Amino acid sequence: MGGYFENKIAAVTGAASGIGLEISEQVLSRGGRAVFMADVKEENLTRESERLKEKYPGKVFPVLTDVTKLEQVQKLIGSAKDLEGRLDLVFNNAGTGVTLPTGQITFEIWRFAVDLNLMGIVYGTYSAIPIMREQGFGHIVNAGSITGRVPVPYQAVYAATKSAVISMTESLQYELETEGLQFSVYCPANVRTPIFGALTPPADSIGVDEAVDYIFGEMEKKSVLIILPESARQFDIAYREHKEMFEKLVRDLAAERRENYRTKGTYY
Repeated sequence: MGGYFENKIAAVTGAASGIGLEISEQVLSRGGRAVFMADVKEENLTRESERLKEKYPGKVFPVLTDVTKLEQVQKLIGSAKDLEGRLDLVFNNAGTGVTLPTGQITFEIWRFAVDLNLMGIVYGTYSAIPIMREQGFGHIVNAGSITGRVPVPYQAVYAATKSAVISMTESLQYELETEGLQFSVYCPANVRTPIFGALTPPADSIGVDEAVDYIFGEMEKKSVLIILPESARQFDIAYREHKEMFEKLVRDLAAERRENYRTKGTYY
């Protein structure tokens, strides 16, 4: 294989599990030169980076990183650039889900979500941009969500952070594309990752391998907005083109989640 990812140097946050881990592994399997795996969970990071080092010796570099700390993100980006003097790919993937009734939302939850889901991506993006502008190339990929594209009940906090990431990424594409930079934001619906914690992922969720395969295919096409899977793309179209149908769907969803919280204490 190879192609777009051949000999690329990548930095990946949230790299010890879920989509970030699959991104790391697929960059390497597609011929990547090196992956700097960043995560805040040291035990997971050590375990997964050691596993990948066995398969790809000399290409895996774990960097313990809390993306809510600017200096730690700068260290990650700088380490990736210092390997061979360039930085090809940055995947700002680390984040947290927030699906709760409004009555359970605190200002502390708001602050945590903004620091992790938004500022963590801002730090990764704006630490990489000067390097990529100087070298005249680079691709930054940010984690959005379909919830950042359409209104979803019980996810106002999550939606706020993800819609900000989407808007920022799209704006940067039009500003900096003439300098050789490429930006993408992927917006999944449910993917089977540890973001669900102890809960079993919803029945409509897709696997991380399927998700990353699609994301990488769209990156190769230089797509800015990447929505997945097909059901999420249809949901997005309904919101923009079929308002009446969408409003019925989302009100039904609100009623379903309301009842699930009343009877089960969770949203599905």
